[in-house]
This record gives sequence, C-alpha cells and structure tokens, in this order.
Amino acid sequence: MWDELAAAAWIDPSLITKRATRYMEVDLDRGAGYGNTLTWTAEDKPPHTVQPVEIQVDLDLQKFYGMFVSLMSAPTPAAH
Repeated sequence: MWDELAAAAWIDPSLITKRATRYMEVDLDRGAGYGNTLTWTAEDKPPHTVQPVEIQVDLDLQKFYGMFVSLMSAPTPAAH
C-alpha cells in the first residue's frame, strides 16, 4: 500500500502525524545488494555525501482508512 499511502498523503498531508529526516543512498554496485535503499540518521551517516530525505514515520490510520475506502468506493468517472 505504499503507493496508496503516498497518494493519500499528497492529497491530504495532515494524514502524516510524524516525520523524520534521514540520509539516503541507493546501492548501485552490481552485486547482491543492487537497488537496496540505505538510510541513516544524522548521527550515523557515512562520511561520503548522502542526500537528506524526509520520511513519513507515522500516520492517522483511521483517517487514512476512511479516505481510502471513500476513494475506492466512489463511482468511476465517465469517459470523455
């Protein structure tokens, strides 16, 4: 449900009740870890350059479920 959560948070940012900053890197080495997303806090980030990103740590679950059910049970818009 990650895509649904991201879309819902975009529609209503108040769904997210807790955020944090992490430092992120994606493993591009051609090996077993290829594509792994690696994150660190400011205290434990590696010495090389990594990008800060905001992550969603917690959400108003009841509000999210209400929005999700409402959107998924709405009538399909007519074709143009």
